[in-house]
Amino acid sequence: MRYARVWKQLTVCSFSTWSSNRLDAVTYWLGKLIRFGFFWLFVASVFEFTPAFAGYGKYEVLLFFLTFNLVDVVTQAFFRGIYLFSDDINKGNFDFVLTKPVNPLFYSLARLTDLLDFIFLIPLVGFLAYVIAKLGLDLTLASYLLYLAFVGVGIILALAIHILSAAATMWTMESDHIIWLYRETMTVGRFPPEVLSPALQFVFTYLMPVILIVAYPAKIILGLIGPGDIARLGAVTVIFTTVALGLWRVSLRHYASASS
Repeated sequence: MRYARVWKQLTVCSFSTWSSNRLDAVTYWLGKLIRFGFFWLFVASVFEFTPAFAGYGKYEVLLFFLTFNLVDVVTQAFFRGIYLFSDDINKGNFDFVLTKPVNPLFYSLARLTDLLDFIFLIPLVGFLAYVIAKLGLDLTLASYLLYLAFVGVGIILALAIHILSAAATMWTMESDHIIWLYRETMTVGRFPPEVLSPALQFVFTYLMPVILIVAYPAKIILGLIGPGDIARLGAVTVIFTTVALGLWRVSLRHYASASS
């Protein structure tokens, strides 16, 4: 409950900053909608000339795209503060974070929660429900719960990558490239993984697990996930999370403050 109150206060402060310039806030949110709409138009245009894309129909491709947006929006909403972490290290602001009576990792991740992203979830969930209905699948409550569970695991994997980026930042000033590499490679999740070569599928499954983060939740709805896939997802998630938290602890112990 204490951390819930801390998160609430950080969110209020963050939203106050955004809302101080209403024009910026509105145009930022509209920009997200326009980018979302352009990709939807792109998919519709592609299927005007072909009945399938990498073996998937139009609404199946849109399911991958919407799942990508769902995971991406949630991670951006909760963990956007990590994009300021490199600047905090370089300027010595992290020294002040360490003096606060709060977990420094929690503060560094949650300090910039974006309520505008939460607002964007409203139309996003509406589009997702529409696409799933258009698929015409006989889905049960268990199917939807599995989808949400896989999305949750994907968010945990994304969180682990954010923590790895923060841990590496304590060792080198150029480490913020890790989080931007994640941001760029996440766009691969807009499309079904079958559009990639086997070598690239391996890379985006085990080294930068975008396929596990985005494609697996979409595939569970389509009934394309087996026990082996579930085991693979669980193993990679545990490994990434364990390594990320371990490296964070090691980096924190060896952190040299701005005053040293």
